[in-house]
Amino acid sequence: MPKPKIREVLREDLKQIAEIEKASFKDPYPLSLLGLLSTLSPEFFLVAEYSGRIVGYASALLERKNSAHLVSLAVHPDYRRLGVAKALMEALIEKLRARGVKEISLEVRVSNKAARELYKALGFREEGIIEAYYEDGENAITMRKTL
Repeated sequence: MPKPKIREVLREDLKQIAEIEKASFKDPYPLSLLGLLSTLSPEFFLVAEYSGRIVGYASALLERKNSAHLVSLAVHPDYRRLGVAKALMEALIEKLRARGVKEISLEVRVSNKAARELYKALGFREEGIIEAYYEDGENAITMRKTL
């Protein structure tokens, strides 16, 4: 499959993004929060699309002048293992680097081995654990990448 088209989010994308959230997470972000993220940091809220259909997204926020935090990364279940998440993360990292960001951090479920492996392949390192980070009580692993 060819690489997806990666672009900045548009308001009309939010409904499809919310569907991807619901299909991807136990505790999906509500549409209102996705809308807020898209207005707070539209240049760091990217979507991946095939033939006009949104198949994944990545959202990050600047924390300080030279630091960013990955808020969320999700790919529709039908499009996983096709390089969509990697393409989104590579594009996001390049945008952050061009903005002068020096590091990016994130949290990921301990049980989400596929995501942890992707982040490691992209150069993130595991730093610590936040106990009972998720609503269901699961721990999160904190990860960081120097750009």
